[in-house]
Amino acid sequence: MKTDDEIVGSIRAAWHRFVERTEPLRPDLHRYCRWLTGSVWDGEDLVQDTLLRAFARLSETSEPIKNPRAYLFRTASNLWIDKFRSTREFASQIVPEPVQPEMPQRSEIRDAAKHLLTHLPPVERAALLLKDVFDLSLEETATALESTVGAVKAALHRGRAKLSEIQSEPAVLRSQNTGLSAAVVERFVDAFNARDVNRLTALMREDATSEMLGMVLEYGREAIGKSERGVLHHTFANHPSKDTFRAELREYKGEPIVLFWTKDAGQEVVSSILKLDERDGAVSRLRHYFFCPEVLAEVCEELGAPVKTNGYRPGWN
Repeated sequence: MKTDDEIVGSIRAAWHRFVERTEPLRPDLHRYCRWLTGSVWDGEDLVQDTLLRAFARLSETSEPIKNPRAYLFRTASNLWIDKFRSTREFASQIVPEPVQPEMPQRSEIRDAAKHLLTHLPPVERAALLLKDVFDLSLEETATALESTVGAVKAALHRGRAKLSEIQSEPAVLRSQNTGLSAAVVERFVDAFNARDVNRLTALMREDATSEMLGMVLEYGREAIGKSERGVLHHTFANHPSKDTFRAELREYKGEPIVLFWTKDAGQEVVSSILKLDERDGAVSRLRHYFFCPEVLAEVCEELGAPVKTNGYRPGWN
């Protein structure tokens, strides 16, 4: 009988194999999720949720998956539509009349096409993306949306008609208001560059979480500061000085983020991005985008910063 550690190790190894096998599909999956949500951050969240859901349900699949790309698109579509519906149901409980919830933040939409798509309901948006952007057939689109060809045709007709009506509307950009204080992020950056773990953990809530998306998840302030497998310990062990790996506070679309700079062939480049969440004046969540090349590329292009992406996983054997 396997011990608990052996079971966890087996699950971790299976997850690593899954990440490796799905690597060729990640660029298209991210692009689809990015366009669905209208946000680089929400898009990557949907990518991670999609991979986790697909991985968890592999054991329930009795037939071989003949088209993994369509399988991931279907999983992402279901998660997105379910989330939208739950938001709408929640909104209907707190207002006198049911209202359509506000679409995701348009401040992060970089071009007119993405701006226009945010006006569409989720099913129409997904149908247009799958059929017109990713060139799926009507049958494949229907499968991805768990619908019928007739329903997909109707969604495409409605979506295209709405786009033609609003295509002359000027783009409206606005800054995000995340409630995150730049002062908190600045203190985090100062403590990080000083390699002061005690100061860093003092900024965190006791129940804070730290995640390197898709790789490492740590629960609790104490674990984040002391875990030998954790992000901070690994970073400081390999880069004891800010001369080789430093943090910088930057603003991206109205919110403070952290860029991590490293040396590559004698030039400083961004190799990771960190987003912090704050609650009651303390850091409640850290999200490291080290293995999220699409996020790194888009944000750094917007900021005009040189970047070196790291792929989707460490160099496992």
